[in-house]
Amino acid sequence: MKRALVLGAHLDDSVIAMGGTIAKMVKSGIQVDVFCFGNGDEAYTHPGDSANAVRRFKRDAVKAHERLGVASFECYDVPDFGVDATREFYQQCIRVIRQHKPDVIFAHWWNEYFQHHGMATISRDAWNQAAWACSADFGAEPHRAGKYYHFEVNDPLPEPSHIVDITDTFADKMEAWMCFEDAHDHLGELDNALEARARYHGSRAGFRYGEPFRQSFYLLEGVRDMEEMF
Repeated sequence: MKRALVLGAHLDDSVIAMGGTIAKMVKSGIQVDVFCFGNGDEAYTHPGDSANAVRRFKRDAVKAHERLGVASFECYDVPDFGVDATREFYQQCIRVIRQHKPDVIFAHWWNEYFQHHGMATISRDAWNQAAWACSADFGAEPHRAGKYYHFEVNDPLPEPSHIVDITDTFADKMEAWMCFEDAHDHLGELDNALEARARYHGSRAGFRYGEPFRQSFYLLEGVRDMEEMF
C-alpha cells in the first residue's frame, strides 16, 4: 500500500488545502496520515472562551478527517500562535515521518503568515533529516519519502507543478469542511471561497474542480536509466 503524510500547522489546514486530494487518495487505496501542531486555542470570538474553542475545534477536526477516511490524525496540541520553526517541532516532524514511512509528503508553502511559513521550513528540512542516520530518539530507522509537495492554504501557490482533479471528491472536501461547526465565526464564509478557488485551479488544467501542488526538488532525484527522465 502506498502511503501519504500531510503535515499541517493547524487543525483545519489539511482540509482547506487538500481535502479533495486526501479523499481521492483514500478512495484510490492510498493510506493517508495527517499530523498538525496548533490546537485551535485562538479559534474563539467571545472573551474567555479559548479552552472551549480547543475542545470544539479538536472534536470537529477528528470528525472532519474521519469523514475523509484518513488512517490516523494526530495533533501535537500546542497553541495556535506558538507554531514556528523550532527545534522541538523539527524533531516531531522527523518523528512522524519515520513513524509513518510515507512515500510522499504534503506540507505548507512559504508565502503565508509566520506559522505556515515556519511549517514550510521545518517540514521540508525534516524530509531531509529523517533520512539521515541520526536523532535516533525520534525514530531509530531513517526514512526518505520519495516525493514532497507544497500546498496552499491562505495565499496563492506560485507556479504549481501539479493540479489534482478533485471533481469527484469536491463534495467530500466540503462535507469535511462543514464538520468545523464554529469555523464561520472566526474565518467568515469560507465555503464560497473554497469553491471559487477549486473552480479556478481546476480550470487551469481542464477540470471542474482542482487543488494545486508544487513539487519540491530539495532532495534531488538520482537517475541511472535515461528512461527515468521521460
